Amino acid sequence: MIDAAFTYICENAIHAHWILFLLLLLSGLNLPISEDILLLGGGAIASTCLPKGNEYVIQLYFWIFLGCYLAAWEGYWIGRILGPNLYRFQLFRSLLTQQRLDKLRHYYAKYGIFTFIIGRFFPGGVRSALFLSSGLTKMPFPLFILRDGFACLLSTFTLFNIGYHFAANINTVFKGVQRYGFWFLILFLIAITVILIYYGYKYYLQYRSKKNNTQ
Repeated sequence: MIDAAFTYICENAIHAHWILFLLLLLSGLNLPISEDILLLGGGAIASTCLPKGNEYVIQLYFWIFLGCYLAAWEGYWIGRILGPNLYRFQLFRSLLTQQRLDKLRHYYAKYGIFTFIIGRFFPGGVRSALFLSSGLTKMPFPLFILRDGFACLLSTFTLFNIGYHFAANINTVFKGVQRYGFWFLILFLIAITVILIYYGYKYYLQYRSKKNNTQ
């Protein structure tokens, strides 16, 4: 199913930004569409299917970021407008259990923006509950969009780049995310960070060596 969907998007790559943007908006309505898969797949499409040129990659990433950002607004306003009436619907009752709501309130008060940063990397229900509960608890909307804006930028940039640089092994990445979710992404980020530190230190030593030789 996933392969077929991305084959179709790849065949229509010139319109990929619109397709992914609309799918992300639908995911914000709590339809069974994985935001993580769309982000990783978007990066893979940018790497393998788009016409050559950075402007196409930037355009695709911009619309993916905007889709993720606005999808969170949908969740917020569903929670804000419906309020306690959310619990009339089985879908929202399973997402917003009292235990989960109490935990999120505690995390909002104690950790602030870091709740959004961590929550953005949790797939599925936790992320949706984060947005819905923000509206349900009447968090000021300007505060919500500021906190989530930074978290959204960080998570979309990370996942899009993982998809872009590991496009050749994207199916393995998909399976890892679906099976291990948050912890898979954390290990991936740690690995990338270690690699960046290694090459950064290596280039720093080369720079120091060249500088010393010129003196």
